[in-house]
Amino acid sequence: MMTSKTTRSRNTSLAAIFMAAVVLFAANFTANAQQTGQREAMPELNRWNVQLNTGTYMGAIGRGLTPYTGSMQSISRYYNPTFSVDVEYMVSLNVGLKASYVYSVLESRSGASPFKNDYQMFNLGVNFYLFKLFDVTFLTDSINPYVTMRTGYSRSSLSNVRGRSDGSGFHGHYGLGAGTRYRINDRIDASATYYYTFYNPAVRVDGQSRSGLYETQRLAGFKIGLSIKLGSSDRQSARWFRRVRHAGSPNLIFI
Repeated sequence: MMTSKTTRSRNTSLAAIFMAAVVLFAANFTANAQQTGQREAMPELNRWNVQLNTGTYMGAIGRGLTPYTGSMQSISRYYNPTFSVDVEYMVSLNVGLKASYVYSVLESRSGASPFKNDYQMFNLGVNFYLFKLFDVTFLTDSINPYVTMRTGYSRSSLSNVRGRSDGSGFHGHYGLGAGTRYRINDRIDASATYYYTFYNPAVRVDGQSRSGLYETQRLAGFKIGLSIKLGSSDRQSARWFRRVRHAGSPNLIFI
């Protein structure tokens, strides 16, 4: 049987490896963007943003990837109220580093193996803005799609699990996602995001006994949010600041 010490060590190793890959990936993309052509001096930009979100996380019995429902040994409700706050810093025009806190009440569906999890997540991650990355100009004044990677620690507070006393504990996780932003005005964006979160085989988000059929548990998540640009209203947001190339010139300018 896997000891708690071994479990914590494996969680830490998975999180460390995933985060190292994220940081290296972000550094490579940022460096490539900064070396593309000769640039004129970039003006001062607002790089900090705070975002408030609501949505749901869910899991259901299933094999394979099950991207829309996740995978557990019980079945959660489709809607499990979830609230989160993100802070993002744009390290370049196409890469943002972020930290986030998530709170969700995961609960079994009627008729499924019972559980309730007052679930919290603490994440570090990175957003890659695709239109900026590939110099796409179509709709870039209002639409800004992205892919996201993240890792961190979760706290599960489990109750109402048959044959198990109530309790709580920390465990690692990592995940991928995709979404898009819609520009409402110079200071506010709306966004919609899909996440898929992975845990190692020892973690049981639903508190059920481990089964050989389901090696790992995963959660699917969907959220919508509003993001507020911080800083002076005289400065443009780095999320929406665009670079364009003069016809017949190798130099980049910013608009």
